[in-house]
Amino acid sequence: MTFKFIHTADWQLGRAFANMPSDLAGELAAQRFAVIARIAAIARTEHAHHVLVAGDVFDAPDLPNAVLHRALARMAEHEAVTWVLLPGNHDPARPGGIWDRVERFNAAKNILVVRHEAVIMLTERVALLPAPLTSKNPGRDPTQWMDAAATPEGVLRIGLAHGSVQGFGSDGESSVMIDRNRALTAGLNYLALGDWHGTTRVGPEVWYAGTPEPDRFPNNDPGNVLAVTLDDAGAASVEKIPSAHFTWAKFEAPLHELAGLTGIEETLAGRGAALSELLVQLTLSGSLSLADHAALDAWREKWSGRLRYLDVDTAALAVRATSTDFENLGGDGPLVEAARLLAEKAGDPAHAEHATAALALQRLFGFAAEAAHGAAR
Repeated sequence: MTFKFIHTADWQLGRAFANMPSDLAGELAAQRFAVIARIAAIARTEHAHHVLVAGDVFDAPDLPNAVLHRALARMAEHEAVTWVLLPGNHDPARPGGIWDRVERFNAAKNILVVRHEAVIMLTERVALLPAPLTSKNPGRDPTQWMDAAATPEGVLRIGLAHGSVQGFGSDGESSVMIDRNRALTAGLNYLALGDWHGTTRVGPEVWYAGTPEPDRFPNNDPGNVLAVTLDDAGAASVEKIPSAHFTWAKFEAPLHELAGLTGIEETLAGRGAALSELLVQLTLSGSLSLADHAALDAWREKWSGRLRYLDVDTAALAVRATSTDFENLGGDGPLVEAARLLAEKAGDPAHAEHATAALALQRLFGFAAEAAHGAAR
């Protein structure tokens, strides 16, 4: 008889997204709660009755009570699913901390908080070995206890932990180190990990699920949950299932003429996500004329309206002033001389005032274009 469950992690409910525009920040925060229903739907489709959340259910230990009530209500709505919640480094199980409040508010029988290093029988033949964190940096491997944990003969053993596997690394937030051989030394059929926000296979029975709803611009495959099946022999098979509403995409592209924007547009359209649900961080390099820089600004405005969010980094995109650009400024005179001096500095990436000169040159050209447009009217 097989046992199937959903492995997820790093929900970080209550995250504020303070670096985003306020309207978008609210949408991003809301989707972190909305994904709970999507995970429940995946569990139903996969005929899985347990969802194991490998740490960082909440973004911080001092969140308002309303956030906790909202999370509990979302999970309680799906009675066919047992939600197993593990404290992580963002929400450690300190005495008098966030999990005391969670357990005080929780009236649902299908929400299980695992705060202690103790074997929990999920079914008669499936044991859970959790490694809850009691501080942001416990100074030890929280999974070490699993090696000596006794379970009945023939019972499947699932480890649940949050931290960085030694030799693999993490996203820089956790200093909790986990032995990459723990599944072998503890006789685990599967080790469900959290902390790394992308879906990653560390070994045949060791996986990071990643965050189910992306929250940044890494290239590490976030936005999934894992459907895990343990067969009669205890072997694990893992299926990655998309769960995200928003798609965060990060691109780098060289640009030497406006025609290059067509390729960028094709790349954006080829992401397979609705443009209105796509957040993009675009880094441009190369060089453009002053006229093309102005056209790039117009392109950015257009695509900022089509995408849910667009951040264009032009720090590595040089200004290449052309004779046509100078003609548009009047051909000669003090204004043109100032523009030529700025163009000389802007065209030299090694110059100490390169970035400042490039920005000043673009603004000078923009003011001149606005003046010419006004005179023409």
